[in-house]
Amino acid sequence: MKKRQLMFMVLGIVFFSQVCIAQKKAVIAYYSGSLEKLDSYNPNDFTHIIYCFGHLEGHQLKLKGAKDTAMIQKMVAMKSQNKDLKVLLSLGGWGGCAPCSEVFSTEEGRNNFAKSIKSLTNYFGSDGIDLDWEYPAISGFPNHRFTPEDKPNFTELIKSLREQLGKKSTIN
Repeated sequence: MKKRQLMFMVLGIVFFSQVCIAQKKAVIAYYSGSLEKLDSYNPNDFTHIIYCFGHLEGHQLKLKGAKDTAMIQKMVAMKSQNKDLKVLLSLGGWGGCAPCSEVFSTEEGRNNFAKSIKSLTNYFGSDGIDLDWEYPAISGFPNHRFTPEDKPNFTELIKSLREQLGKKSTIN
């Protein structure tokens, strides 16, 4: 009986250690610095780089301008040095999601947003979206609307994004 217990314990430890070895750790970089400074980072030092931050304008993700377009293009170009690198666009940040509760409260708002993300990821060749909505259904940034309905609306937003972006895109 003790041999059998010992054998199962050893097999369990071996299995668990193999699972731990097989799991690759993610190193995620949120970046909002200068275009020039981006060159000082080695793309092989991280698994994801996230452009910070786009905001809602109407029902669409809006970038700040030409500098941000150039930034995202440069991030995507880093993939030539690290084929496994994922480049994500990001919505929000602290104070950056004032209209989220209202926009995502409707199917039209969620679907239009998802379509805008699909359009941007296709244009840039990026890998998906990071939703930094602080916070659905609870108080976050002062004076930003939040309602209990944010929770199911957030779930519906994820479904809409998955439908538009497909299974291979990253949604964080």
